[in-house]
Amino acid sequence: MAILSAKLLEQLRQVAQEVPDSTLDSLLRVLMTIGFSESSTLKHKLLPLLPRASWRQLLSALIDVWQTEALLLDGNAIAVALATAAHCRKSLQHELAAELVWTGPNPEALPLRRTDQALLQLIRAAQQDLLIVSFAIYNIPEIVQALIVALDRGVNVRIIAETPEASDGKISFGMAATFGSELLERSRVYVWPKGKRPVDEQGRFGSLHAKCAVCDQQHLFLSSANLTAYAMSLNIEMGVLIHNRNLSEQVIQQINSLISSGVLTH
Repeated sequence: MAILSAKLLEQLRQVAQEVPDSTLDSLLRVLMTIGFSESSTLKHKLLPLLPRASWRQLLSALIDVWQTEALLLDGNAIAVALATAAHCRKSLQHELAAELVWTGPNPEALPLRRTDQALLQLIRAAQQDLLIVSFAIYNIPEIVQALIVALDRGVNVRIIAETPEASDGKISFGMAATFGSELLERSRVYVWPKGKRPVDEQGRFGSLHAKCAVCDQQHLFLSSANLTAYAMSLNIEMGVLIHNRNLSEQVIQQINSLISSGVLTH
């Protein structure tokens, strides 16, 4: 790694990160024709290939570092390094993509997904498995209907939620009031019994406070929002919709371990 300094690697990363693929391809084709003896004409040959000033600044900085810290590398070597950096960027975006999810005031009208939209997207996209975890559940007819449709197309739906009985009154409404008998009978519903919860010296016990959804073990929604009408439309709530199989499978594995060990019961 002696000929690839941290500074050079960083400049390569920045160019590969900022310059779009179509423009980068044109740059790579020219770079691959440049030999050791053409250092004096590098900027003249390469900078005009980039139509945006910010891209030209990044490439100019890369050329400066290349010529001062990596004289043994010709244009073909730099092209290979840039292509590799771009490939890693695209692979990372594919493997771990995330979207911010927001409900509440949005004065600047930023293009943020709403909580109900993100959750409905997962429910409607599910083809095999769907896990939903929430603290409170109340008055969400559109979500209930989407869950029934998911069951109709053969999706295995699991619901884990707090209950008035297990929480000793921390919440007022049970799942039956919102989900109805059909959804509850066709899904697998789990609770955290009061007797399975840790208790402190004052007799206070824990709550099932997690809020998340996992679709087909590859899409994960984490949110501050409960499954209530207030959370979907009136509260300030924030979450993140993550498209990543590894993280999704970790959540499923954790939930499965709680079920298999008897912490969560059906």
